[in-house]
Amino acid sequence: MKREIDIDQLVTAMKAVDEAGRLFEEAHAVYEARGLKRNSDDFKVAGGSVQTLQGAEEMALGTRKFLTELALIAGYAAAGLEDRVSGRSTTARAGFTGLAGGGARMARPLLDPTLRGLRLLLAVDFFEPAFRAEIEEVVRAEKATYPDPSMFRIRAASDGAATVGRTP
Repeated sequence: MKREIDIDQLVTAMKAVDEAGRLFEEAHAVYEARGLKRNSDDFKVAGGSVQTLQGAEEMALGTRKFLTELALIAGYAAAGLEDRVSGRSTTARAGFTGLAGGGARMARPLLDPTLRGLRLLLAVDFFEPAFRAEIEEVVRAEKATYPDPSMFRIRAASDGAATVGRTP
C-alpha cells in the first residue's frame, strides 16, 4: 500500500524547519541583545525597533509551531494512522504564518541567520509555490513594509473624519 504522506520528504522538511527556527531564534536573540524593546514610540515605523523585534519573534515562533504540526503529521503517518491527519499534509505544504508578516516588519538588511533560515526553507522541495514566493519576497525586499504609515494618519475634520473628543 502506497502511503499518502511521504515520510522521508516530511522528515527532510522537519529538519530544515527545525534549523530555520534555530536560526530565527538566533537572530531574535541578537535583536534583543541590541536592546530593542517593544515599549518604544516607533511601533508605527516599518523597520523600527519595535516592528523588527516583533517580526523576528513572529518568524521564530511561527517556525516552532509549524515544526510541531509537522511532527504530528509524521508521527501519525509513521504509525499507519494517516487518516487521523487527513488533509493536514496538504495544509502543511501551504506553509505557515509568521514568515511573510514577520519579514515585512523587519529592518533591512536582514541579519545573516535570518537570511540563512529563509534560504534553507527555499531549498526544501516540500512547500507550495505560493509559500515559496512569500519567502522569496522577504529575501528580496529592500525595506520593511509593515505597518503602512497611512494607517496612522488622522484625517482632517474637513475630510469628513470625526473630531476626537467631540460628540455630534
